[in-house]
Amino acid sequence: MKKSIATAFVAAAVVATGVFAAAPASALAASPQVVGGTRAPATGWAVQLEASGGSIPSGYVSNCTGEQINASWVLTARHCIDGIGAMNVYHSNSTANRGTPAVVDRVSAAPTGDIALVHLRSSYALSTYAALDLGATAKSSGTGTIEGYGLRANAQQSDGLYQATVSLTGASRDAFNGSAQHVTGVTGASNHGDSGGPLLVNGVVVGVCSTGDSADPGANTTAGSNYALLAQSASWIRSTAGV
Repeated sequence: MKKSIATAFVAAAVVATGVFAAAPASALAASPQVVGGTRAPATGWAVQLEASGGSIPSGYVSNCTGEQINASWVLTARHCIDGIGAMNVYHSNSTANRGTPAVVDRVSAAPTGDIALVHLRSSYALSTYAALDLGATAKSSGTGTIEGYGLRANAQQSDGLYQATVSLTGASRDAFNGSAQHVTGVTGASNHGDSGGPLLVNGVVVGVCSTGDSADPGANTTAGSNYALLAQSASWIRSTAGV
């Protein structure tokens, strides 16, 4: 059974096999994120998301990764917005010095799959935005790149955005039973708190991080995970964000 992030905040840990839960800031040591891999170059469009309020316990925040796709909209996973009261977006590549937040004024869940869009209250122009492939289907061969912020293997604090090469290993399902690309790590693997981070194939985003094959891959750089394919809600992404 896969469980969405909104049901896993208090424990800051996965309570069912396969769930990628974002960790409250006060419990980050319990929840590693990208395992292995290397420090990623700053893209500008790969952003940090911080949610609070709503069903998140008082005094806690929850962190995800997102992809800014134009001056007003950020793409992420649907389970990153479930039950939240407020959200900020940070454009810094540093997790220690994140800079001034861009405030989110509304969030929207896709009709299909673990996909969401968050809208910035004030436009935040970038020199480049995440390029999307809204027609990609699941592949059983080839490689891609995953990216994400947060803790690394064995509860080590990340200092910024990390990336890893993964193998594309067939079709699977995401946290909302939508279409997903299954991947297994080559140089590294995704883990808790990496939700909403991109899977890039040929440099273009085809999906966002949803769930993992195990509750806690630990330091296993070849662990498997599932990325919600953007194609399943392509028309909604175009009409909502105007891309």
